[in-house]
Amino acid sequence: MTISIELIDEMRKRTNCSYQEAKELLEKHQGDIVEAIIEFEKKQGINTNNKFKFKAKSSHQEKAKKVFHKSTKTRFIIEKDGNTILNISLLVLIIALLVTIPLFWLYLVLFVALYLLGYKIRIRKEEGKDVNINEIVDEISNKVRNTTDKAQEKNPDVQESVVKNEESKDQKYNEITVE
Repeated sequence: MTISIELIDEMRKRTNCSYQEAKELLEKHQGDIVEAIIEFEKKQGINTNNKFKFKAKSSHQEKAKKVFHKSTKTRFIIEKDGNTILNISLLVLIIALLVTIPLFWLYLVLFVALYLLGYKIRIRKEEGKDVNINEIVDEISNKVRNTTDKAQEKNPDVQESVVKNEESKDQKYNEITVE
C-alpha cells in the first residue's frame, strides 16, 4: 500500500514523530492512522489518558529538582551577638543577587565589611548542619599566612632586599614641610 504524504503529515502533527517513523508505522498498519498512533504511544510510554509515564526521568531534570529543593531548604543567616539579622532561603538570596547584578561589587564589599565587623555569616543546610563562612575565611587566611611564612623562611634574601629597597627609597628623597 502506498502511504500519502498528507497521511504522514497528519501522523507527524498528532505524534511529533519523524517522517520515517510515521511512514513505517502507517505501512505496518496499512494506512490506519489510529492504530499507528496507538503503537507510537505505546513505544513512547504514553497511556490512553495522554499522561506521560516517565520510565526514567532525565538526569538533568532530577539534578535540577534536587538543586531547587536544596536551595529552598538551605538558609543564609547573618547574626551579631546571638541576634539574627538576616535569615533567608538560599534560593531567595540567589534570585536577589541575579536581579541586582550591577550591585555585585557592593554586595562583596558589604560581605567583607560584615566579616570584619564581627558578624557571623552562616549557611545552614537542610539537615541542620551549619557551614560557617567565617571559619572558612579564617582557614583560608591562615593558609595564606602559613604559605607566605614558609616562603620567607625558604628565601630570606627576598625579605632583606625589600627592607634594603625601602631604606634606599627613604634616603633618595628630601622632605620639606611648610607650615
